Amino acid sequence: MDLTAAAWAEIENRHHFFVEWFTGRADGAAMEASARAFAPDMAMIGPSGGLAGADQVIEMLRAARGRRGPDFTIRVELVAARLLAPDLVQIIYDEHQAHAGETSARRSTALFSPDEAAPEGVVWRSLHETWIKAD
Repeated sequence: MDLTAAAWAEIENRHHFFVEWFTGRADGAAMEASARAFAPDMAMIGPSGGLAGADQVIEMLRAARGRRGPDFTIRVELVAARLLAPDLVQIIYDEHQAHAGETSARRSTALFSPDEAAPEGVVWRSLHETWIKAD
């Protein structure tokens, strides 16, 4: 498996799911499949500095279904990728969100490792987001 390609596919597909979920178009089965993309010991640092584990991230996602209007979009752009070990890849990407005429952006550093049970064959191990200027 090309770990870097799998991780990038995971990022793109997970953000596509987020749009579908936050606009209310995705169903519970899609949420359950998406939840398998997060390692049980995953740690996320949000752009404001809060720390959350996988269970908290999944609960936050479940609670956010349908909270955005149909115009909500997310665009992700690859900034950098590097294989840190045979079973660990780091991806840095920018995420641009738009909703109701408002935009926001964040730069994220994510670590992934292989997991055959995950939707794209990799799981999120760590995610650190930082606000950046929206374009």
